Amino acid sequence: MTDLQILVIASAFIIAGIAKGAIGMGLPPIAVGLMVLALPLSDALAIMAVPTLVTNIWQAMYGRNFLVLLRRFWSLAATAVAALLVVAATLGKLGSPSAVAWLGVMLVLYAAIALLAWRPRVSRQAERWASPLMGLASGAVAGITGIAAVPFLPYMQSLDIDKDDLVQGLGILFVCIIGALTLALAHQGALHAGNVAGSFAAVVPTALGVWLGQKGRRALSPETFRRVFLLGMLAIGLHMARGLL
Repeated sequence: MTDLQILVIASAFIIAGIAKGAIGMGLPPIAVGLMVLALPLSDALAIMAVPTLVTNIWQAMYGRNFLVLLRRFWSLAATAVAALLVVAATLGKLGSPSAVAWLGVMLVLYAAIALLAWRPRVSRQAERWASPLMGLASGAVAGITGIAAVPFLPYMQSLDIDKDDLVQGLGILFVCIIGALTLALAHQGALHAGNVAGSFAAVVPTALGVWLGQKGRRALSPETFRRVFLLGMLAIGLHMARGLL
């Protein structure tokens, strides 16, 4: 791994960690979106695994409603994991060069939806059928691109749920999705010694970024941070999506 690649990885996790600390989400798409500027997508996804698991395990356990939320979202988690593993194994596109462009499209869609503040509403009654469908769709997308931001995040934000429960619920679901993604990457041989070492090392810049994001959240509004990172994600996504032209 070159010095430039190491610098890009460290910078990606600091920036993504700042987003995580400031607004509670954004670590995987931002980190991967920046890393693919200097690394193959499969390597970027492998390096992302440990920092994302560490931060989301903490997010999942930090709260009082772990079992309640697990019962509420088990169907979403189960279908997302199943779809991710099946799509990754059958299509074999996870981490491929062609998947980079589709990841860019997904980042553009997510950033555009969030910037337009489009907030559909899903009732608790509708969750019974909507959650497994969203799990299947999100898992299928993650099985190709390695990121489940769309339709997963817009759907979660559309639910009738308390803000603290939303953050804890996202942590629970991301642990399941990233766990499945790690298994898929291991199956295709992307988790070699270099990537595993890089993934553990990336915990340090991620923690630094989260700390900076939490500090910055007190100085600037979370909405300001959100818009800045979404605009950055939109620009990265457009750059990556050029491969489809």
